[in-house]
Amino acid sequence: MATGVAPAPLPHVKVRGGGIGFTKSVDFAKVLSVPGALRTASSRGRALVVWSSSTESDTMELEPASEGSPLLVPRQKYCESIHQTRRRKTRTVMVGNVALGSDHPMRIQTMTTSDTKDVAKTVEEVMRIADKGADFVRITVQGKKEADACFEIKNTLVQKNYNIPLVADIHFAPTVALRVAECFDKIRVNPGNFADRRAQFEKLEYTEDDYEKELEHIEKVFSPLVEKCKKYGRAMRIGTNHGSLSDRIMSYYGDSPRGMVIISFLTIYLTII
Repeated sequence: MATGVAPAPLPHVKVRGGGIGFTKSVDFAKVLSVPGALRTASSRGRALVVWSSSTESDTMELEPASEGSPLLVPRQKYCESIHQTRRRKTRTVMVGNVALGSDHPMRIQTMTTSDTKDVAKTVEEVMRIADKGADFVRITVQGKKEADACFEIKNTLVQKNYNIPLVADIHFAPTVALRVAECFDKIRVNPGNFADRRAQFEKLEYTEDDYEKELEHIEKVFSPLVEKCKKYGRAMRIGTNHGSLSDRIMSYYGDSPRGMVIISFLTIYLTII
């Protein structure tokens, strides 16, 4: 159960049971949370609250992810100090046998350039990268043949005593992601083209029902990958770029950074429900 506290200057914030809604843009909302987290439906006109259970305090201030956004995220400084390096506190995420985040060292990742189907060449490239001191290697996995090759790549590296974590770079292929999650240590997906197509500029007007149906489609396609990664203990990365702007996102937020933020948070939301 979560209780929202709407300050007097913010009369447009509404609190209902386990969710927070508002009738128009707000500056911030202070929320009191207890174990169980704040999770509200991702619908226009209602606030989607992204909350980390690792927060030290039960009380936090939330603000829209961007101007007019229905997504509320913890308010925090962009930079703690301009005079010295201070890392933002994060949780530890295990990628294979390497710890990432929190107080662990900054990690180095690079990407192979070889054809993933060429197992011998890809293995040789990964070994050279590991010998140079990288912590992770990302490999593009475009289709089923590449996904099948990933098993041989991983097994060959292990036989040669190379246990560097491997990251699968996935676009447009949910079934491929499900396959490679069985052997690689992390799955990187682009939230705009994993379930959606990249923007074709074919439909620039969506009704509320159209929008909700597409969100349901994203959940249906993306949730099996989340469950599989949980089963195998795989890390996931939501990697956003301009290719994340589907027609649905473009119709609501235009060709903008805001659209990339929105689709990222909606995708992250699906990993915690």
